[in-house]
Amino acid sequence: MDAGDSIRALLAPLLTLPLLDHIDGLELSTLSRVSPSRIAQSAVPNIGQIELVDSDAFRDDYSPLYIAEFEGHELEPPAAIIDRLRDEFAGKRRNVSPYRIVGIRDRNGAAIGAAQFSIFLLRAEDVVVPYLQYIYVRPQNRGQMMSELLHTLVLAVSEADARSRGWALPRMPFTLCESQPWFGKKDKVDRAMIHSRSGSQALLLRRKGDGKVLSAHVQPGLAPEDPPTTLIWLLRACPRGDHMQCDDRLGRAVIAAFYRSLRDEGFPERNIALAERMVEARYKDCEFWTMPLSAVTADMVVGLEP
Repeated sequence: MDAGDSIRALLAPLLTLPLLDHIDGLELSTLSRVSPSRIAQSAVPNIGQIELVDSDAFRDDYSPLYIAEFEGHELEPPAAIIDRLRDEFAGKRRNVSPYRIVGIRDRNGAAIGAAQFSIFLLRAEDVVVPYLQYIYVRPQNRGQMMSELLHTLVLAVSEADARSRGWALPRMPFTLCESQPWFGKKDKVDRAMIHSRSGSQALLLRRKGDGKVLSAHVQPGLAPEDPPTTLIWLLRACPRGDHMQCDDRLGRAVIAAFYRSLRDEGFPERNIALAERMVEARYKDCEFWTMPLSAVTADMVVGLEP
């Protein structure tokens, strides 16, 4: 650890021992988009504890906030998350994408917010990609840098998991996440604005023939009866500067890892296979393309499902 790691010095008294041990040796300041002074002023005074959330903590303390922050069709059943966390902490998921939740509590022990994510270990590309599935902060703690702090810890935990599997210096060019574009319901637009302010870029497909741009995203229905949904893939650059272009090879590898992780996590196979076929059809005569989320228009997203 660098002696000048100001963010680690700020957070160390707040980190639970399992989390502190897990990210030992990592320089947190290189993984933060905001300065130590902003974290010290806005976040730290409101925090009692930062933890790697286990199955019991999620069930008892974080799942009510998770359920409150998302609409029903956006939610994965909490019971499935609890089972996955139990297996993760028991060491039963070594051959699949790691699944983690980082949580923040206030000084009374109540949940402030959390980030739920899988970690794609793309060995052929020598790249680690955190896939941020959900991030949420209770209303009274918004505007206090909690989301930025959670993002930093997502990167730290992802790098630590990669190192624990034998990667000495893993490259993390970006965090992968999903969003609605700049239209739709107000809460979805608000989420898109947050992503845009963070500098996230939309990952899309561009047809070589006519230049038409379309979404590379198809989420399978989370329940057997649910239809596929097209959103927008977003890439949030790692502050450390492990930047690399998401070319066709990396783009396909990331999306393949997404569907593989859904299989690992027990989502309906029929729905996953349908979503994969839809994406494969969009790949035809296309190359991966990035642009600001604010430049995404409805015709790139709406009406792409068969």
